[in-house]
Amino acid sequence: MDYTFHFEVLETYWTWLAKGLWITVYISIISMFLALIIGLIISICRLSKIKILVIFSQSYIEIFRGIPLFVFIIWLYYGLAMVSGINFEPVTAGIICLSMQHGGYLAEIYRAGIQAVSRGQWEASFSLGFSIINTFARIIFPQAVKIIIPPTANMFIGLFKDSALVSIIGVNELMRQSQIATSLTFRPFEFYTVTAIIYIVLTLCLSQLAKFLELKMSNE
Repeated sequence: MDYTFHFEVLETYWTWLAKGLWITVYISIISMFLALIIGLIISICRLSKIKILVIFSQSYIEIFRGIPLFVFIIWLYYGLAMVSGINFEPVTAGIICLSMQHGGYLAEIYRAGIQAVSRGQWEASFSLGFSIINTFARIIFPQAVKIIIPPTANMFIGLFKDSALVSIIGVNELMRQSQIATSLTFRPFEFYTVTAIIYIVLTLCLSQLAKFLELKMSNE
């Protein structure tokens, strides 16, 4: 039996998808912002000469890159509440999980970018009387950013898609709104097709933005 698409059903539920899209974008942006901060802190610890900070950063990276995001979300939202009584709002729990896990990946991206800058840059800065902080902030990091941008953009695209997993704890982001609309209309392919198109369009836009930033940075 052939399946007949009835996209007119979207006329009633398009506001649901729009609301879900807004929540998806909100969670993705906040999570990426926090992940960038976490990743930078962890990478600095990773590159330090203080052994306890190096051990901490290595452990963080291995743990949060190793645990499946699905398991992490379930454990933080449900498991932590049962074990300690600490309860997070679903959106908060989702943001924490996304930012902490992707912060681990970004830490390695930061580290690779920073180490790619010639050691002579540090030595030249010190010879001019710059402190370690000034050298890093004004000379090393701006050069590392040019290297960091492409993989960071790819990471954001991955995080954007991973945000769909927060639907398992009741966050009404784009995927969950599609699931609810499907359960009410019994028209799964219409909603999931439109949802897939939305994800594709947004990831293409992010890819083009990343290419633009990379080209702009390379020309400076």
